[in-house]
Amino acid sequence: MKKVFISQRLDNVGKFNEKRNNLDIRFLKLFEKLNIIPILIPNDIYLTKKIIKDIKPKGIILTSGGDALKKDVRYYSELLLINFAYKKNIPLIGICRGAQAINLYFSGKIKKISNHVRKNHKLNIHFGNKQKVITNSYHDYGIKKEILGKNLKVLGETNDGSIELFRHKSKKIVGMMWHPERFKKLRSFELKIFKNLL
Repeated sequence: MKKVFISQRLDNVGKFNEKRNNLDIRFLKLFEKLNIIPILIPNDIYLTKKIIKDIKPKGIILTSGGDALKKDVRYYSELLLINFAYKKNIPLIGICRGAQAINLYFSGKIKKISNHVRKNHKLNIHFGNKQKVITNSYHDYGIKKEILGKNLKVLGETNDGSIELFRHKSKKIVGMMWHPERFKKLRSFELKIFKNLL
């Protein structure tokens, strides 16, 4: 099994507004299917730096949830992880917010879009056997070609031009805007994306 760094949400919880690291439990099934030992990264700059120094991962997954533009401790922890992956050639996958964070890192932008929250839509895949697949959508910020980051290439988009899948042109870095963990079964094209990287 491969050790993979996993980022987590940062949420305020309960009547005392406690800050907590969170991970959607559905990710655990995804990790099991991918034969991954998840190393959960806390939203803490010091600990993130220490983990990066002491553990050599086979990959990094930036998970979903939250505002990618909010410059809180999660933003900076994930920035460390992206930079580490880029400089050390470690495979990196961003899911939804994680994909947005990758795009921002490469000088791209994200912008408000409509009809992408709690929807299913057709995704036109531009790699391998070009195909159309149905994906879920839970994001109100999206990426279009004109705001895609430097050296990132479109691999899939919806009919309204929203980029839902991209990769770096020379590094093992991929962003996907949908949530594979929310499907009961990992589809073959998703499995191919993960297996090609991890």
